[in-house]
Amino acid sequence: MSQGRSEDRLRDPVIIRDSGRFSFPEFYTREKPRLMRFFTRQLGNQADADELAQESFTRFVRAAPAQALASPQAYLTRIATNLLRDFVERGSTLLSKRTKPLDDGLYAIAPSDTHRELQAKQDLARWKLILNQLPPQTLDIFLRNRVEGQTYVAIAAELDLPLWVVQKQMVKAIRHVTAYREANDD
Repeated sequence: MSQGRSEDRLRDPVIIRDSGRFSFPEFYTREKPRLMRFFTRQLGNQADADELAQESFTRFVRAAPAQALASPQAYLTRIATNLLRDFVERGSTLLSKRTKPLDDGLYAIAPSDTHRELQAKQDLARWKLILNQLPPQTLDIFLRNRVEGQTYVAIAAELDLPLWVVQKQMVKAIRHVTAYREANDD
């Protein structure tokens, strides 16, 4: 039977530290850049990396007396790894709850919202005009990929075309759409 968590940590021979005095400010200054690189590399987001690094240090301070740890750096790394795993799991769960199929959004316009309905009809007509400027084969390939979700390989096989032709037609269509967007952003 143990008398308490902190007593167990102090008695555990793996984490007893017999070297010099631990200084948290020095430890923080030394380890913060390493944690930031770790989280930024994993998440690709500086803000989330900073938040998780701060949370790692907070949990480190709350968890155990640093003087009792054989390797404070390893302990901090374990905290950071667990936080990252929890963050990713929580994020994917939140994302899946917020994500809806595209079909659900088709009927999202309220019948009484005539302004949005008119705007949607105008946008649809404008995009039809833009896409109809493409050659028929290019338009067919573009719609198969972007609307129907077919891969380039599947399109090439179905239309009996070389893959490079499908890729070239897609580049042509994407350039056309991009040019239109850039012209209207000015």
